Amino acid sequence: MLSLASRSSMTRLSRLGTIHGTQVTKTRSRVMSNNFRNKLQRSNTSTAAARPIRQAVSKEERALRRAARKERANAFVSSMGAGEGGAVASESAAAASSKHATLKTFAASSSIDATRVAWYAFMIVPAALVGWGVMYEGSPPARLSRMVGFTKQIEEFSLPGRKKLLPDWSQIENVPSDMAPPPLLVLDLEHTLVCPTWDRKYGWRYSKRPGVDKFLATLSQYYEIVVFTPSIDSLAMPVIASLDPKGHIMHQLFRNSTHYVNGVHCKDLSWMNRNQRKIIVIDDEEAALQFQPENLIRVKPYDDPSDREDNTLERIKPLLVEIAREGYDDIPGVLAQFKGMDADQIADEHELRVSNLRMQREVNQRGLGSFASLKSLPPPELPPQMAGGESLHQQLTAKDLVGSAPPSQTTENGMIGWMKRRQQQQEELQKDKVQLWTEVMTKKQAERKQKMEEVA
Repeated sequence: MLSLASRSSMTRLSRLGTIHGTQVTKTRSRVMSNNFRNKLQRSNTSTAAARPIRQAVSKEERALRRAARKERANAFVSSMGAGEGGAVASESAAAASSKHATLKTFAASSSIDATRVAWYAFMIVPAALVGWGVMYEGSPPARLSRMVGFTKQIEEFSLPGRKKLLPDWSQIENVPSDMAPPPLLVLDLEHTLVCPTWDRKYGWRYSKRPGVDKFLATLSQYYEIVVFTPSIDSLAMPVIASLDPKGHIMHQLFRNSTHYVNGVHCKDLSWMNRNQRKIIVIDDEEAALQFQPENLIRVKPYDDPSDREDNTLERIKPLLVEIAREGYDDIPGVLAQFKGMDADQIADEHELRVSNLRMQREVNQRGLGSFASLKSLPPPELPPQMAGGESLHQQLTAKDLVGSAPPSQTTENGMIGWMKRRQQQQEELQKDKVQLWTEVMTKKQAERKQKMEEVA
């Protein structure tokens, strides 16, 4: 058995041998890596020496080289399919290649892209022809479009969706068959009855114009009311329902009922299925009534919801009531007196005429001795009668606003008595018509209320 001293000496020797072997291995690997690095550097040096130096190429030369490569490829493909005539094809391809290269050089030097120019010409020329035909009806493109019928097809899309925008008067429920249709009142929605506003928090909101509730309640007794708006039905119907919960509005018309002309959704009264001479339109935009401007009463746009002093609807209401009560057969002729005026100016003129008429009646009631003072008064509203008993077109009298004179105790004969009796008969007849219309509208509102209660 070995002693402890011999064992320790052997362990020390083995450790020394291991350390020496490790150092030898590291030295060999370091030598090998240095040799590999030297060989790699020598190979890179030789490759760099053999590689040609890349020179700068201009755009023209690059275009020529690209064209030459394309032509060589085309020539190769042609030679593959030509068979025996490959040599001839190659020669022709080479000639074409040189010619094409010349053209490419000219194109590159002049900086003209033929493809781009052709594309722009293909887009701009038709657009210019279409614009020419749209702007000028007498232009050759417009005449050609009408000749082939293309204009007619386009116009059909701009017309209202149906021929009769309103149902026949006799087909409306709860309307007596022997009752004549009342005048038609067409009202705009946006900026006439309501003011639309938008904010980021609540979106679109609508404010009522001051006096709109009383306006609808009063005029529904004299007119067939229609709300005609260029908005789409899905947006306007909730607004109308909130504006008129009592059902004073009889009909609702939207964008699909307008006539689109020159970028404007026009309200063509010829599609209303009613007598145009008994229609009044209240709107803030004149272009919307470009087909029948004589039926329009223009109001100032209601654009400021904070303006609660606006009284346009309240001021114009007496004139509308008087037109309905008098039963005028030519409403555009009545409105022609106020041509060029808006609703507020018409109301001022109407109030002035009512005041003058009141003064004239007071003078007439004082007797024959007051005829001398009539020289300072304006001419009478009613024109003289024509031969044959036919009277000229009646003007505004406002007798319903002022009231008639107290009845005389003695029976009058002659022309004065006949005129008074005739006036009294007309008033009684008009009162009967108004009473009948009121009964019909009351019955209709009661039925609507009953239906709403049943649904609720």
